[in-house]
Amino acid sequence: MAGARPARASSEPTEPSPDEVISIVVIGDSVPFNSPDDCPGCTSFADSYAEAVEAATEESVAVENRSRHDGARTADIEEQLASGELNELLRAADIVIISTGLNDGPPYEGSRPCAAESLATDEELFAAVIATTTECVDEVTAEVRASVANVLNFVRTEAPEAAIGVLTAYNAWTGWENLDAAGPATVDEFSEVITYTLDQWRTALCEEAAAVDAVCVDVYGEFNGPDGQQLSGELLAPDYTHPSQLGNDRIRDLLIASDLYDLGSGAPSTSTDSTDG
Repeated sequence: MAGARPARASSEPTEPSPDEVISIVVIGDSVPFNSPDDCPGCTSFADSYAEAVEAATEESVAVENRSRHDGARTADIEEQLASGELNELLRAADIVIISTGLNDGPPYEGSRPCAAESLATDEELFAAVIATTTECVDEVTAEVRASVANVLNFVRTEAPEAAIGVLTAYNAWTGWENLDAAGPATVDEFSEVITYTLDQWRTALCEEAAAVDAVCVDVYGEFNGPDGQQLSGELLAPDYTHPSQLGNDRIRDLLIASDLYDLGSGAPSTSTDSTDG
């Protein structure tokens, strides 16, 4: 990894050269996107983390947020990278933040195992999730793991000296008012499948992150507790999917605490895991 950046020769205000600008590139699903339709008036964790890096390093920070608000799954991010459209940004990146996996969980559709025939109503959605077996989850997780391994290897190849942080997916189902209205039996069965899926995904994602010397940032553990059963509650915006301002701030704090980018020396950290479990 790169060493600490040299101190500036003078305290006089100067225009930063390209080498003095710390570049943060954000890719993945809509968790970092921070659409005003999802969280009106919110400051994204990407921007507030950039402010923290700037304050600690006393260097200018630029954020390129190329996350997507289109239901992107991990395979879609893999295709986006393969297109080459992000190569230039990644090659100049000092920090890369990746969020993926939230859209890869059940209910499964299309050719995936345990796929639902219809999800036209909440009742059909609940039934499809409850009918998803652990075998189906394991099969899909293995498939998504292969995609995220390709994503991480691509990013590491294009940005060999960058600090890479990967966010685990969290539970945005438990506590949703429509699910609660279905009754405690449905909630329990539904939540069991979702928790199992997220547990398997966290393990897979963090292992793949470690393989490329990336930091696994455990948003799941922060939002849902050590057993995955804690309600995300106020950490989610009114749509009960994307982070609220409180949720964005928690993710920012996790990024800081993870030592993704050593804010003492101003260099990528060598730490590879910030998970709680």
